[in-house]
Amino acid sequence: MQGFNWSRDYPLQKQNTKGSQPTTLRFSFELDDSEVSRFYEATGLRNNGMLPIELKLSRASVSLGIVKPGRGAASHKAKAREIAKFVSDNVSFVSIPAIRTGRQAQSLVNDLARIRLQTVARSEEYQRLAAEINGLRRSAVSEIAEELTQSVKQYLPSVDAIEIETIDISASDAVADLVIDDGTSTSIDSKGDGIKSLVSMALLHQLASERSGQQNIILAVDEPEAHLHSASVHELQSLFTEMSRSQQVILATHNPIFVNREKVRSNILVRANDAKPAQNVDQIRQAIGVQLHDNLSSAEKILLVEGLTDESSLPFLLEAVDPGWRELVTSGRVVLKATKGVGKLRSHVQREKSTLCQIFVVVDGDAPGKQQAAALIDEKLLPSRNVFALSDGLRKQSELEDLVLPSVYLDKISATFGREFTESHFKDRSRKWADNFEAAATMLGIIVTATTLEDAKRTVADAVRNADPSELVRKEAKPSLGVLSGLIRGAVSSDAVMG
Repeated sequence: MQGFNWSRDYPLQKQNTKGSQPTTLRFSFELDDSEVSRFYEATGLRNNGMLPIELKLSRASVSLGIVKPGRGAASHKAKAREIAKFVSDNVSFVSIPAIRTGRQAQSLVNDLARIRLQTVARSEEYQRLAAEINGLRRSAVSEIAEELTQSVKQYLPSVDAIEIETIDISASDAVADLVIDDGTSTSIDSKGDGIKSLVSMALLHQLASERSGQQNIILAVDEPEAHLHSASVHELQSLFTEMSRSQQVILATHNPIFVNREKVRSNILVRANDAKPAQNVDQIRQAIGVQLHDNLSSAEKILLVEGLTDESSLPFLLEAVDPGWRELVTSGRVVLKATKGVGKLRSHVQREKSTLCQIFVVVDGDAPGKQQAAALIDEKLLPSRNVFALSDGLRKQSELEDLVLPSVYLDKISATFGREFTESHFKDRSRKWADNFEAAATMLGIIVTATTLEDAKRTVADAVRNADPSELVRKEAKPSLGVLSGLIRGAVSSDAVMG
């Protein structure tokens, strides 16, 4: 274990207690097929893909155990040293403290260099040269040891010999310093805290792509948000999410941005010297002191939609294809929020991450909606599974209003504008609903202003809320709404099972 200091790390109130127990750390490594094969080559032991290890850290000793149940327990225990070496050779532990010092950045670069050098170190040429260099170093140092022995014997005749142990060339640092030229070429030690943190973030980007050969990484970061601008924090959160798909990432933070909303139990709450997986989002909010408005206090999911009419209509459309769906909204478990413009989606997603709710985005299936949705995914602000584009099943580009049967709103929209709108006005499949409405309004002599389309959409939303659910949605649009309903229901049900 790197850096364990009993007097510093063991709970102070228990240090003077008689019979104090050691600190026990349990790791469970999941081995793929190639790792199982290499494990057998290194230890001579068969493995089913799971390798549970237990470390016990006492005041004056460290012990390693293999927690392997069944008949293989004894053989695994006997090969503890070989197993420890196998883990050491195949796993790199990278720790980044809250205070980003120049030395810490240099250490991280050394970690990266060692990972990159793993492949080189396995080559016969490297091993031959390393053995030759180590031999030359030992030879030179042994001469010093012999001379020192003779000198010491003059004062301590009882001394038989002195040995000086050298550091293996493979274990020595590969990097002496990290020099940054940002107008002035200086060591990172001379740069400000902000630059040190940003350099650490850049190094993490490099680390994310460094899984060289068979090397695995356990990354532990304390207060990743320290000294970073809010925009950089969001980028870092996306990076950690990406890294966690292939490597173990451990974050210690009070920042709600880094809460895993997709898998609530992966958030470990440390309270009163006790660490346990979170059971629900509310526990996390209480632990880190997140204060919410009443309409979000019990929310588990937030659906960001483009406009106010989408916010009011969508629950009724989903209820029409999935009876009981609106109960998720009325109970407060799911909250719909309008961004009041598709171009504002990005800023709303960043803001809503502080609520700890799982965020879904629902956009119209038109060019602007799809473009903004793709940007959210490309910038890794949200996973693609949490972004949904509505479709009426008929058009290449469609809006929420295209999902509604015209018979639902024709009378009301005709009354609003004093003209008779008919179903034929909305049949052109080459155009989305807004374009069809504008063409019809122009033909009917309506002066189209900036608020005309807004009034029309509001009229449709009012009609949707008062319509018979069985006569509300176009037949072709029902599959799209059904998929969206299942997506949200599935996420809520998953939380309920985990809780």
